[in-house]
Amino acid sequence: MNPPIYDPLSPDLQQNLRADLRRELIARRQALPDLAQRQAQLAARLRQVLDALEPQTLGAYCATRGEFDPLPTLSEWAASHPECVLALPRVSEADKTMEFIVWQPGQPLRPGAYGIAEPSGTQRIDPTTLLVPCVGFAEVGLRLGYGGGYYDRYLAGREEVYTVGLSYACCELHQLDMQPHDQLMDLVLTEDGLYGLDALSLSLID
Repeated sequence: MNPPIYDPLSPDLQQNLRADLRRELIARRQALPDLAQRQAQLAARLRQVLDALEPQTLGAYCATRGEFDPLPTLSEWAASHPECVLALPRVSEADKTMEFIVWQPGQPLRPGAYGIAEPSGTQRIDPTTLLVPCVGFAEVGLRLGYGGGYYDRYLAGREEVYTVGLSYACCELHQLDMQPHDQLMDLVLTEDGLYGLDALSLSLID
């Protein structure tokens, strides 16, 4: 396994350096030789965390560019947890906002912004638990995204939302300087560990 990458960036450095880091991390996860095994391990860990959290409304995402795809796991988990309402994001490129639309396993998805699938329904909700894709992450729960800021803007002022970042272990960063707009994850979940503010409280699942 590759060691965690050190990110020496600060807010004053050029953003294209962060773009280089994102490209490296995306390439790392897409090149994992044992990807299927890691996906299965992360799926099992996700089920354990969901059982522990018992969310009533759960926001997820449609995977892209080698992200872990949570929807098969959620479809299986939701079958035995019908009380949980699932939702997926819909992005507006015009005003750079994101909202969550109620979705049920099996419902069709449509092409959305940035080539990412999105729900075709109309019922909007604000999930109390949110699965968040991470390009990279630091141990404290700091997330590196794609740079669009959609999740940071959505989560700003929503301290009540419990956030679970999903990533692969190869995308861990030794250091990631926090930007003013960054929102810390309560948990970051990989195939081999828990990170973030609440990692210790849920360590019993390991």
